Amino acid sequence: MLISVIIPVYNREKTVKKAIESVLNQSYKDIEVLIVDDCSTDKSVEIVKSIKDDRIKIITCEKNGGACKARNIGIEKAKGTIIAFHDSDDCWHEDKLKKSIDALEREEADMVFSALNRTENNRCTIVPKINLNSEKDKLGKLLECNCVSTQTIVLKKKVVEEIRFDERLPRFQDWDFALQILQKGYKIYFIEEPLVDCWVLGDSITSNIEKGIQAYKILEKKYETDFKHRKKALYEHYYHRATFLEKGGRNGADSFKKAYDVAFTKQMKRAMLFRYVLAKVRMYKFMSMVFETLKFNKEQR
Repeated sequence: MLISVIIPVYNREKTVKKAIESVLNQSYKDIEVLIVDDCSTDKSVEIVKSIKDDRIKIITCEKNGGACKARNIGIEKAKGTIIAFHDSDDCWHEDKLKKSIDALEREEADMVFSALNRTENNRCTIVPKINLNSEKDKLGKLLECNCVSTQTIVLKKKVVEEIRFDERLPRFQDWDFALQILQKGYKIYFIEEPLVDCWVLGDSITSNIEKGIQAYKILEKKYETDFKHRKKALYEHYYHRATFLEKGGRNGADSFKKAYDVAFTKQMKRAMLFRYVLAKVRMYKFMSMVFETLKFNKEQR
């Protein structure tokens, strides 16, 4: 069973070789590796061409269109019955594909995704903390906050024959992609074991707050109807958006206020009012960093 691994590349000369090798060295060997170059201006393509493996195919975009566009182009060219996505600055564990395929078959799922080891500022954490498998309303839980990362996704080709990445999104395309899949009634299964190592780089899209703000606006409009029927999801969504803004150095007070406004228990309202006040006086980020450090130190003991 052929698996098509799609890797969009844009100016990743320092990391792309290691990322590709982590795919070529998989214990599951029946793969094609589609490198979709999004008009790189560095030596990324030269480095890819230097890797001698017949399973690698390079696709060159006519113009720079972003990662979502590149992945959709890869989907169109894919020959496998199974599709997997990878990022050009991360690495797979060598049994990532095998364990993903085993889970797809065992759980009779249409898509699987796994946890990953996320390293930022020399601190490694396993994410996500949310386990969708135990949720009755998986769409509602996923609306609350993103727990799916593109480089962990493996799915059946029939899914991408109906669903594609939203090319308007500068970030959170993995979140939206999984939401679309759940909306269509496909089955998603979460593998709790980390199967990918991810590093948050200084120039990574993951670290771009402006693109995140833009993506949040698009998603809130796109899933407006779904949010209306799920008050808890809307409450959590505003809360997570607020913490995202605060972490990025922006003021999340307005989003904490929105979470307060839709809260439907006294406990929820108290929690958001406290956070709103901290954000208003610009103390939320500092206090959250203190609590995170204390929690991390406690876990390391």
